Amino acid sequence: MLFSTLGRRIMVPTAAIFMFAFAGCLGPRKIDKWVAKHYQNEPVDPPRHKSEQISFISKLPELGVPPSQTEKQRSHMLPLLFYWQYDYTWSCTLNPDLPVNNFESTVLTGAGHGLKQKLGSNHLELTIQQLPHGFIMEDKGWLVYVILFDFGNEVISVQPQPTDMVVSYRLVSSTNEELKTGTITVVDPNKTKRLKWFHSLKKTTWQYLEQYDANMAAMSKDLVNKLAAEL
Repeated sequence: MLFSTLGRRIMVPTAAIFMFAFAGCLGPRKIDKWVAKHYQNEPVDPPRHKSEQISFISKLPELGVPPSQTEKQRSHMLPLLFYWQYDYTWSCTLNPDLPVNNFESTVLTGAGHGLKQKLGSNHLELTIQQLPHGFIMEDKGWLVYVILFDFGNEVISVQPQPTDMVVSYRLVSSTNEELKTGTITVVDPNKTKRLKWFHSLKKTTWQYLEQYDANMAAMSKDLVNKLAAEL
């Protein structure tokens, strides 16, 4: 059932059945199930990355054990005599431990390329103020009835909830003297993934999450480079 009907010309009963069936079979539990499948090999535990030179503090809220938590954000349908319009939206919040783990492991790996050398005997404390950790799934469309047929358009997409990476830092000496503080921001580069013809929404969701994971690592590397330039 979860296939795009962009610009499709179909019989009126079929269109109505499709919309109601789609809204009924897609819900928070199904979206959370897809997210859990994508992250099945990723530990959803409080991050414990640390080194002698770098430590981490996260200000992101805790979500517990589930990889995600999805809620229906909007459900609207306008069924008129010759025109139907609908808009369904679900908001998915990823467990912050997932991007924080990604961030910390990437920073510690990237720090070996110059940052640790700059630190010397000093200690760097990184406080994660915010990270992107959610997306929106949206199904919007309209139908116009003409005699025995209807014409319509439907757009189903997985969209980011734009949130920049914001990390504050504190550099202290071996004697615990504060040497420098600051905040670094990296712009969220995540983009919307639209459901294509004959593609499943589950696969589109996984493609979005793959993009998200790769972008989290890229943002973390960018932050390491900016830190090395500032210190």
